[in-house]
Amino acid sequence: MRTLTPAATTGGPIPSTTPSTARITDWLLGGERHHHPADRRLGMRVLNAAPWAEKALEINRQYAHQTIAMLRDSGIRQFVDLGSGLPTLNPRFPHTALSAGPDATVIHVDCDPYVIEHGPQLLGSRPAQHRFLHADLRNILHILRELPFHGLDRSRPAGLLLHDVLPWISDDADARAIVGAILDWAPPGSVLSLTHSTAELCRDKSAAAAARCFSAAGLPVRLRTAEEIRDLTEAPTRPWHVRAPGIVPVGLYHPTRYRAPVPHHHSGSYAVILLHPEPAHH
Repeated sequence: MRTLTPAATTGGPIPSTTPSTARITDWLLGGERHHHPADRRLGMRVLNAAPWAEKALEINRQYAHQTIAMLRDSGIRQFVDLGSGLPTLNPRFPHTALSAGPDATVIHVDCDPYVIEHGPQLLGSRPAQHRFLHADLRNILHILRELPFHGLDRSRPAGLLLHDVLPWISDDADARAIVGAILDWAPPGSVLSLTHSTAELCRDKSAAAAARCFSAAGLPVRLRTAEEIRDLTEAPTRPWHVRAPGIVPVGLYHPTRYRAPVPHHHSGSYAVILLHPEPAHH
């Protein structure tokens, strides 16, 4: 488990006294540089409330890595990571996406200026295949208008990622509008992968306690049930369908990738993948 020890920073302005979810996540995943004292303090409070949080983040990152590999193998060559946070070392799933070939691109979208400033340097090679868009998910129509200017080709399918970002949209109507706008806009053959934090998988109240830690620090988080997530993603009037096995704990979505079953509560989140009926181009 992480301990509250000093860490190097990237220099520049005095570190912010306001914690950042992107930097906290980086710290919980073992990052050594891109976090401030306020991030580490909140991170420790979260771990005290939910000691399994580190494992949950690792499982979620593995899910992202495996899902992108699946989409890459299906022929998708462009990916949009909505609410991307800071790129992480283990695994570097943007590199998995780019292994599809020289025409592969990843567009990282985040509202945190720290992510936009420091994200590119964390990605290393092939920076030309990465794009960074500074925008808030609450302004989803602006994001969708901007994506073609950042390299997205609307004549080809896209892998769209909403990985554990909707919990930060506390209003259900807003969250539903965001998902609906993405589904209406997405090019034919696209895939939407969504994960969402929940309290349903815990045998105790630790997930709710961790959520209260974030809320007390000015970062309100909305945990949702499987039924509430289904309500966000239902698209009866749209040409999309839910990929089997439906809404399941993240750690169990790609079970063959694990040597042993992952405890449900260690996932901390549900995963669901929506498919546009037109096949991706190969």
